[in-house]
Amino acid sequence: MTPSAPNPERVSSTATGRLRRAALAVAVLVGCVGAANGDTFGSPDFTFRGFGTVGAARLDQDHADMVSDVFLQPNGSGHTRRWDMGLDTKVGGQLDIQFNPRLSAVLQVVSKHRYDNSWTPEIEWANIKYQLSPGLSVRIGRTIAPMFMMSDTANVGYANPWIRGPREIYGMVPITHLDGVDLAWNTNVGPAVNSFQVSYGGNKFKAVDDLGITGKHAWIISDAIEYETLTVRLSYLYVDLKFDSSDLDSLVNGLSGLGNALSMAGFPVAGSRAHALANQYDVRDTPLEIFSVATRFTPGNWLFMGEWAHLTDAAVLPKTNGWYITGGYHVRKMMPYISVAEVNAKTPSESGIPLAGLPPGPLLGGASALNTGLNMALAAGAPSQKSVALGVRWDLLDTAALKFEYQHIRLDDASAGRFGNLQPGFRPGGNADLFSIALDFVF
Repeated sequence: MTPSAPNPERVSSTATGRLRRAALAVAVLVGCVGAANGDTFGSPDFTFRGFGTVGAARLDQDHADMVSDVFLQPNGSGHTRRWDMGLDTKVGGQLDIQFNPRLSAVLQVVSKHRYDNSWTPEIEWANIKYQLSPGLSVRIGRTIAPMFMMSDTANVGYANPWIRGPREIYGMVPITHLDGVDLAWNTNVGPAVNSFQVSYGGNKFKAVDDLGITGKHAWIISDAIEYETLTVRLSYLYVDLKFDSSDLDSLVNGLSGLGNALSMAGFPVAGSRAHALANQYDVRDTPLEIFSVATRFTPGNWLFMGEWAHLTDAAVLPKTNGWYITGGYHVRKMMPYISVAEVNAKTPSESGIPLAGLPPGPLLGGASALNTGLNMALAAGAPSQKSVALGVRWDLLDTAALKFEYQHIRLDDASAGRFGNLQPGFRPGGNADLFSIALDFVF
């Protein structure tokens, strides 16, 4: 079967319209900010930069796919096709505009394998930046969601040591950008440099299986301190999530409706429990928090990186802890590396609606079916896996790097890990091997 690759015909006029609207919005905001501060514009300086990855991956799994994100990519290597190019392949461009020493703007567009199996370009960044003082700046518009160490360069493979960031950490949050405002403050602390950033905004996007995700009132606070070859970073995310899913809505509405029926039929304990479950797993307003700690150390030819993150429980998403450690060593233009990673989701042992005492018939059958559906939903949202990756990066040009990577993945006995597109024959647990090759480039 031929690998999945970008199809230029899928780049629709809708995407062109989005780019035009984004450029117009940036221009209007630039004019408003500049007028308010009395800045002169003169002739702006334009800088265009591009980046991309051409990759291929092979997973030895017959009933699931390796995907970049279970929410954002519908299929990949494994069940759909042994060799797949859609997992890592992407291309993007960034336009930087400098109006004067204080005022600038940026527009970044990326095309990659999307939730609807298309390659339609998407606007990742579209914002204006005003330099309030040498170390203090504010941005308005669409900006990066700076949750993890390599969030800024997640799409720029050439800037990252691996082919893709460890999914145990970088698969925790599908939100990659926010529409809102952020404030950045850089200052010297003795011989070190401290970078503080706070972002506020929201995001609304479509995901696989007709799922809609809306993030409202999102706050991201991050602080990084750099001293010589050492960087330490702390971050915190709070967001109100809403999942627009017919399956999850049916589950919650079914629990609520059965609660009413059980109470009216004279089973108040079972009815009360059904109502409590409906409220507990309501996906229409789900507050979620993530805490993360990251460090990077580059003494001499060595590279050491590591991150840890904790996700609080939110409706059908359980408490989750993840971490990875990466070590590498530069030998001329080559850098062999190893990464060890793990994600553990604390899937609740949900007893569900008590069935004891319910008479045979619709009430018992409905309660049993809802209990099964609830536990299936909880298991689907609980990724637990361990992985070891061995790779090598070869900087064959000043603007291009060729990478090879082998990854061994071991799933928890009750989990599908980070696999997507699960098929009826899939069984949790077991091992899988993934081989990847990628050419990263910038221009």
